[in-house]
Amino acid sequence: MSVGVSKAEINTLDTSPIVVRYRDDIVDGERLDEISVTVFEAEKSPNSSLAWILSVKDDAGQEFEVKIWHTHDVDMWWREGQRYLLRDGRGTRRSASDILLHSTADFTVHRPEGVVDLLAIGDSHIGRENRPKDSGDPFHTTRQFVAAMGYAVRYDVDAVIYAGDLFDEGPSVEEIAIAEIGLDILGKNGIPFYFVYGNHGVDTAKEFYDGIESTDISYIGPKGVSFKGSVEVFGVDNGSKEDISSVVSDFVSSPEIDRQILVTHNEIKPPRKTGVITVETLYALSQIQFDYILSGHLHDAESGTYCETEIQYLGSTADISANKNATDQSAWLIHITSDDINSSRLKVS
Repeated sequence: MSVGVSKAEINTLDTSPIVVRYRDDIVDGERLDEISVTVFEAEKSPNSSLAWILSVKDDAGQEFEVKIWHTHDVDMWWREGQRYLLRDGRGTRRSASDILLHSTADFTVHRPEGVVDLLAIGDSHIGRENRPKDSGDPFHTTRQFVAAMGYAVRYDVDAVIYAGDLFDEGPSVEEIAIAEIGLDILGKNGIPFYFVYGNHGVDTAKEFYDGIESTDISYIGPKGVSFKGSVEVFGVDNGSKEDISSVVSDFVSSPEIDRQILVTHNEIKPPRKTGVITVETLYALSQIQFDYILSGHLHDAESGTYCETEIQYLGSTADISANKNATDQSAWLIHITSDDINSSRLKVS
């Protein structure tokens, strides 16, 4: 369980001028002010002094390695396929092809301007610990929620997006207190938490959210919330077709922001054969054509598309699906750039 970890030293709001550097600018024994790289292989080292070995490419496609040392406290989880700006690394050059960049005491990591990373989860159902007829292992729903908060810190996301049903009916006082520890982890690391309501434990969730002071918690509604001027996220609670129709007609997007995401807790067609609302109807009522729809309500992850909209049911953070061979215990990293939105699944453990 990822509890008590520290947020990586990564500046997600860096807007200083970018100096273009390449692998060939790495000089043996000297500091490199800045270089933009894309990680194509990240290996966590078993060495007691070496934390990570990264295989990277510069912006010209030239490959080299970066070594991250434990002593420099660069506490982050590197993601393959992602681009980073590295500052104040020290070079070693043994030959024209054997080139390395090492972390230093002043080493920092920056995301390119406008990049947004979100962790999307839902349906933790804290309080639902036993399977039907009390058979099988317990669900450990509370533990799984706290573990998911640890992933938010590990991947240094800009926010957690929660798609409803944080609680089941009647969680214990102890379970609620442990859930608060999960949100405390976010608060200590400056990660806000945004949510919509589901169809279980709504009154408990309202009281719980209202009582949290350690973390920036906000409800996502029809007005939406924007991140770094790159993406807007709108929310719809669980409800009837009529309830949803009255909400989505109020959506208004910013003309300066090109990418929009909808978070909800309802059955949607597609990918479901039937749903409270179809994406076709949604688009007839709303002025927004969403890039992504993220939904709770189903406890097994499921995906689909409608025109150019990607639709992802997030599944549960715990192993509560009744489906055989369910892909559950899920959290989703949503990566937004100026060119694309993509998602990748994490198994919460």
